[in-house]
Amino acid sequence: MDTCLDCKRVTETVIDIRTGDTICTECSLVISDHYIDDSQEWRTFANDDSSDLDPNRVGAPTNPLLKSGGIGTIIDKSASSSKNDLIHVSRAQNLVRNSEEEMIVKACKEIKRMTEGLGLVSGVEFRACEIVSKLDSGYRKRLSREKNFVAVCAASVSTACREMNLSRTLKEISKVANGVSLKEINRASMAIRRLLEPAQAERVSSCAAPQVIIKTGELVRRFCSKLDITERETKAIREAVEIAENFDIRRNPKSVLAAIIFMICQLTQTKKRPIREIAMAAEVVENTIKSSAKDMYPYASMIIPKWYASEEEVKRLGGIIGSWDAAKL
Repeated sequence: MDTCLDCKRVTETVIDIRTGDTICTECSLVISDHYIDDSQEWRTFANDDSSDLDPNRVGAPTNPLLKSGGIGTIIDKSASSSKNDLIHVSRAQNLVRNSEEEMIVKACKEIKRMTEGLGLVSGVEFRACEIVSKLDSGYRKRLSREKNFVAVCAASVSTACREMNLSRTLKEISKVANGVSLKEINRASMAIRRLLEPAQAERVSSCAAPQVIIKTGELVRRFCSKLDITERETKAIREAVEIAENFDIRRNPKSVLAAIIFMICQLTQTKKRPIREIAMAAEVVENTIKSSAKDMYPYASMIIPKWYASEEEVKRLGGIIGSWDAAKL
């Protein structure tokens, strides 16, 4: 995350690998150029490029989360099988191998896979890896089981997202957790919270991992992108969400956003999105959207921006909402 000069605040950024530009995701401003990639250089200078040999020429970058820095020599077992001297050296290396560091490296790879699947910034990935590295050795021994291992990695990603005020629900994270249930991820999150409490005692309480409330405004861009909603409608939805926060609407933030998207899409002049598509994008059931829309309809004329729809057009929503009750009779 970098500071955007146009947005005048810290925003999420993406890196264009071809051009080396760092681009703001909010306004598309190029913040910096000539990005230097410090990851592995996957090149080979062998005569046969189609061989199965590892093409990594320079190795991985140093890892500040490991005591050894991630710098070391690994003797390949396939190479040692042909020479007796290397066999003894390989066995000796196995006796002094640091299994804890290997587990952290494995966890970092799994966390990277999850963050890339969720489209998260690199800062979340590093913070999640840092959380895993801070776990005590007794708890890390439980990671030998595959299900516990994936659950802890997913819980670390969830904790990092909440610390950085990024709205990612456990349900979204569980989709990239290879079948691990929400209950197991939640249990691992609570365990991480207890283990990190001494380290977080000196930090500001608002930065504590599990206490950040999901803000509806942060979900607007993601849900509108899933539904392929135009920029004009997205702007109206964003403004409606900000106004709705001033009213006493006792609904889940995702339910409120889904209801606003439904009302705005019903008033659009281009393409109306069916309630089923909105429910899938917002990850809520259709009946929840209908109930939220009923609760919010009395405030609709005040919530929906005047430049998007007139008061007479907003009143048409009453007929749509009223038809739901008629259908039940």
